[in-house]
Amino acid sequence: MPKDKMTRAAELAEEARERAEEAYEAAQAAIEDGVDEAHRYLKRQWRERPIAVAGTALGIGLVVGLLIASRR
Repeated sequence: MPKDKMTRAAELAEEARERAEEAYEAAQAAIEDGVDEAHRYLKRQWRERPIAVAGTALGIGLVVGLLIASRR
């Protein structure tokens, strides 16, 4: 393979790596924002409806426990 083609391939690979890093960082920031928003929502719900939130958590835990136990 000629040297100029190898150089171009290396440049394209570097550009692809940089784009992938940027996409990864953008996705990570979006996930962190979503987690922060979910956390704020859950805290607000806990303050406004503690019994409903506790009941929901208990119900989810029961369903997950039953699903895990049924696989054994």
